[in-house]
Amino acid sequence: MAIALVLAAAACGGPPPLPPLPPNSFAFAVVGDAPYYPIEQGRFGRVLDDVERGDVAWLLHVGDFLWYPCSDEAYEERRRQLAALPRPVVYTPGDNEWADCWQEKPGRYPPLGRLASLRRIFFPAPGRSLGGRPMAVESQAADPAFAEFVENARWERGGFVFATLHVVGSGNAGAPFPGRGAADDAEAARRAEAAVAWLDRTFDVARARSAKGVVLALHANVGLERADSGRARRGYERLVARLEERVAVFPGSVLLVHGDSHVQRVDHPLADSAGRPYANFTRLETFGSPDVGWVRVTVDTVAGRIVRYEPRLVRGWW
Repeated sequence: MAIALVLAAAACGGPPPLPPLPPNSFAFAVVGDAPYYPIEQGRFGRVLDDVERGDVAWLLHVGDFLWYPCSDEAYEERRRQLAALPRPVVYTPGDNEWADCWQEKPGRYPPLGRLASLRRIFFPAPGRSLGGRPMAVESQAADPAFAEFVENARWERGGFVFATLHVVGSGNAGAPFPGRGAADDAEAARRAEAAVAWLDRTFDVARARSAKGVVLALHANVGLERADSGRARRGYERLVARLEERVAVFPGSVLLVHGDSHVQRVDHPLADSAGRPYANFTRLETFGSPDVGWVRVTVDTVAGRIVRYEPRLVRGWW
C-alpha cells in the first residue's frame, strides 16, 4: 500500500498548500485533543482554516475539544466554532468533555450530568452531522435497543463504511473519582455494550454491501498492542477482542482512528495470537495538545484503499 507521509509545519500562519487530490479519490480531515488551553485557540482556528482549504469531504473530530471549563457555555462556543466550517463535521466525544469533569479545574461537575448536556448540545438532530454543511448519517439511536446513543454515527462513501464509537479515555470512563456511584458504573457498562454492538453492525453492513474498507473513529487509545493487553486495555478488553475477530475475517481494509495519547502516528499494532500483524489493519492517531494540527486522509475509490496520510502541524503560541 503506497502511503505518503507529509509533515507540514509553520512558525506562524498556516502550513504550505496541500497537493491536489489524485483522480478518483476523496479526502477527509482528522483532528482531536485540541484545543486544551486558551493559548491554543488561535492555532486551532488556523487548523480549521487549513481544513477549509484542504479539499476534504468532512472533518472528523475524535474528542477532547477542551480541558476546562466543562460548562454549557464552553460547549456552545465550540459548537459554534465547528458550525462555522463550511464542511460536515462528525464528532465523537472524549473524556475531557464529560468523564473527567469531576476534577477541580474543569469545575467539579458530575460526569453524567455533563454527558447529558453534551448530547443535548452536540447531537440535537440524530441522523445529521454538525458543521456548516451537515450531511446525513445513520445514528445508533434509530435502534430502540440503543436509543440513547445519539452520538454513534455511520455513513458511507466511495465503497468505504465509516462509523464513530463513543469510547473515551480514563479507562472508558471507568476510572474512580470522588462520589463515583452505581449509576456511573452502569453508564460505562452500557456504553461499552453499545460500542461493541455498533462495531458489529458496521462490519455487518460492510460485508453485506461488499465494501472495500471500514473506518472506525473513537477517542481512546484502547491498547491495541498485545504488550498493552493488561492495564492499558482495562475498560476496552471486550471491544479490542471483538475488533480482532472482525478484522481477521474481513476481506477489505480497516482503519482505526483515535486520539487520547497525543502521539501522531500511522502504524499497524493489531496482531493475532501468534504476534503476526493483521495486514489489512492500520491505526491512525492524530495530533494532541501541545501539538495542534490535523491529518488529511486520502481514499482511492477505484483501488479501494487509503493511499495517503498528510499530517499538518501548526506551530506557534497564538
